[in-house]
Amino acid sequence: MVNTMLEKAKEIYNLNKDIKYGWFDKNGVSHEHISEGLAKYFSFQSCEELEKTRIGICWETVELDRKYLEDNNIPCKSYFFVIPSANFYCHSVLVFQDNNKYYWIENSFKELRGIREYDSLQSLFNDVLNNFKLIANNKELHLKNIKIYEYNKPTPHIGCVQFYFHCFRGKNITKKYIQKYLEIIEDKNN
Repeated sequence: MVNTMLEKAKEIYNLNKDIKYGWFDKNGVSHEHISEGLAKYFSFQSCEELEKTRIGICWETVELDRKYLEDNNIPCKSYFFVIPSANFYCHSVLVFQDNNKYYWIENSFKELRGIREYDSLQSLFNDVLNNFKLIANNKELHLKNIKIYEYNKPTPHIGCVQFYFHCFRGKNITKKYIQKYLEIIEDKNN
């Protein structure tokens, strides 16, 4: 018998941990790596489609995990971390709270897969930010340019650009969290 939201979330994580990283274009062709074609041809899978294909990117795995959490009465929120630039480095994460702890469920980025526990949302965001250069596979990123949005469930079958705009219409929480993070990083560098 599952006693806590965390125990149920661990069961849900195990259901989805075998999803491979990749994306489908509008013609149903799968791609293993992010490429320039993503912006033009990406089609956001529904949760039912992702359950069948077992191939998806972070935006899609967040939605499948969200579906399972909500089906089990576990409230959660999704966050979009993005550095708006020519390459648009971004990552979505799903967060839930249980017994005054915050949890990041990561099913997309294999080096960080799992459920991580934090004492505060700020600590969780700090960890995402600390790992953002690894996530984006770009050590030259300037995290001072990052933006963070809390967003709601997107519509299936939207394209890449439509997903970005969906997130941008969400709640911009950058100012609340990024300044504290940058202060911590500056203190560590001095």
